[in-house]
Amino acid sequence: MAEAMYQRRRNLVRRHDGMLVNVARPRGHLFVCHEACCCGRTEDGFAPVPTTVYEREWMRRRFRNFVHLTIGGCLGPCALANVAMLLWDGQAHWFQSINSEALVVALFDYVQGMLEADVYIPPAQPLADLEFTASSWQPRPDGRNVDDRRLYRPPDADGLADVRWLDGGPHCIASAGAADRAVADMSGEAAIPRKNGELVFESPWQGRAFGMAVALNEGQVYNWDEFRTELVARIAEADSSGGPSGYYDRWLAAFETLLSEKGLVSTQEIDERTYQFEFGERDEVF
Repeated sequence: MAEAMYQRRRNLVRRHDGMLVNVARPRGHLFVCHEACCCGRTEDGFAPVPTTVYEREWMRRRFRNFVHLTIGGCLGPCALANVAMLLWDGQAHWFQSINSEALVVALFDYVQGMLEADVYIPPAQPLADLEFTASSWQPRPDGRNVDDRRLYRPPDADGLADVRWLDGGPHCIASAGAADRAVADMSGEAAIPRKNGELVFESPWQGRAFGMAVALNEGQVYNWDEFRTELVARIAEADSSGGPSGYYDRWLAAFETLLSEKGLVSTQEIDERTYQFEFGERDEVF
C-alpha cells in the first residue's frame, strides 16, 4: 500500500539501467537563445544576451522546481535576435529583442506573477510589444491570420523534399534539397560566406538576391553551373577592374546578367527599377 501511494504521488520512470527514478515536472521552461547564428553576436551588430541576469534572477526567485532555465543554442526564428521562449501550460510564448537587464527582470516578473496566480496571464508592457508567434499551431498575438502552413512531402528517391504551401500561398517549383546541394558545392572564390555553418547576409537585400537566384534555378530558368560560371566571371572582373568588392554585389551582377541573357528582363528595365529605388520612387521592402 505504501509503495502504491508513493507511485501515485511521484512521476516515476524506469531508466535504461532498470532504476526507478522520479522525474520532476516543472510548470514551465524558459529557453534563451545564445551563441547561435545571431543572438548575442555583438560582432554582427546585435545586442549581447544578458545571460548573467537570467541566471541571477532564476536563482534569486528559487524557480528551480517550478520553471526550468536553459541558456544556449538556436531556437529557430533567425530573422529576430535575442529570442526567449517560455513554455507554459503546454503553450509556447515567444519574445524577441530581450536585450537589457530591465527586460530580463520584466520577463521573470511576468513568470512569477503567473506562478503566484496559478494561471496563464497575457503579457503586459513592455513584453507585450516583444511577443510574437513562431509555431504554426498557435495564432499570432494580435489575432491576424497568417497563410504560412506548409504540406511536408517525404524525400523522394533522390533525397529531395518537395515543400508546398497550403491555404492558397505560393508554391515551390522544386525542392529545397536541390538548392542546398548546389550551394554547398560552391567552393573557392565562389563559396558563399558562412559563419558556424550558417549563411551570412549583412543586409536584407543580400538574402533576397540569394533567394531569387536559387528560386529561378529551381524553376529551371537556368542550371546552377551557368550561375556559378557567371559568378566566377563577375568576381574576376571586379578583382581586375576595381569593381564592387562585396560578394553579394558580384552575386547580384551575375544574377542580372543571366536574367538579361534568358530574356526575362532587359538591362534597361533593371536600370529603370534601380533608379526608382535610388530616388525614392519606390519604397524599400524589408
